[in-house]
Amino acid sequence: MAGWTLAGFFLAGQLPVFAALLLAVAGLPALLVVLAWGGSWFVLYGALTLGFTSLFGGFWSALLLIPMVFFPAGLLSWSIKAGFPPMKALAISLVAASLFSLTFWSISPVFGDGGARLWAMKSHLQKVGGMIDNQIREARKADATASASSNLDLLQDQIRAWFDFMILLVPTTLIFSWHLISLAIFYLGALVLSPRFGFSLSPLPKFSTWRFDWNLIWLFLGGWLLYFGSEIFEPIGLREAAKIVGANCLAISNILYFILGFSLLFFFFDVYQITPPNRIGLSVIAVLFSKLLVWLGIIDIWLEFRAPKKQSKNKDESDEDSSFFDNF
Repeated sequence: MAGWTLAGFFLAGQLPVFAALLLAVAGLPALLVVLAWGGSWFVLYGALTLGFTSLFGGFWSALLLIPMVFFPAGLLSWSIKAGFPPMKALAISLVAASLFSLTFWSISPVFGDGGARLWAMKSHLQKVGGMIDNQIREARKADATASASSNLDLLQDQIRAWFDFMILLVPTTLIFSWHLISLAIFYLGALVLSPRFGFSLSPLPKFSTWRFDWNLIWLFLGGWLLYFGSEIFEPIGLREAAKIVGANCLAISNILYFILGFSLLFFFFDVYQITPPNRIGLSVIAVLFSKLLVWLGIIDIWLEFRAPKKQSKNKDESDEDSSFFDNF
């Protein structure tokens, strides 16, 4: 199991494009060990993995495994054993693991240069944004016509706004996204491998039936107000803090509503019996219009597209009991 984890981490370093996926697969043995063999074997697996990682990859790489693998896997196993339904167990683990990792990120510079490398992501994004700005300036010099200059200015503003927004998402949304991916892979992988390891897991609900609590809208609205209304705060430090909090609330709620919108899309696939090839094509198109899926997920909270239609009790009572809101 420790060898599986080490191999996954090594491959993630060699294939950065698939790093998140490979890291999540590398962490899967942690959940399998604790569910199949219990906490004692989990501690032994953790000690071996941390020891070998420290030996081959350094102390910092080993320390990073704690928030990335061991804490979320242990928390998910506890939630499962506590009897929580799969979606609730995943939600508890996602929130707690994200908070733990965010705390770890905050104190990581204490561990020296290795910890400080995490914070370099912001400066890296800023550097990449500056390089693109320079390339656009060079293109403007090469083509000095009014129309080309106007188009390049528009492109530069859009790219700069995108990079500025992405910088605000480091580390909170980045951490949340990582745990969302890794915990999903942990659970699905354990579900597939559970017969071989001698334990049972409750299957996830069908994707087309996934629903989130309507209170999620407050995260979206609060993020929108803080991000776009940050100028009302007078101290610059408070203004920046409001913008950072707002951007992350907005981004995280968008991710969740995107998932909900995709779930609703699959519901319509089932209702209209769309064939598998057409499902693939429509899903690709839907990803290109991700904002539309986000708004579809938001609207579904209120219109309840998947709610069963109410039927009138009898003809005599139908006129008396019906109202506009019964149609929803």
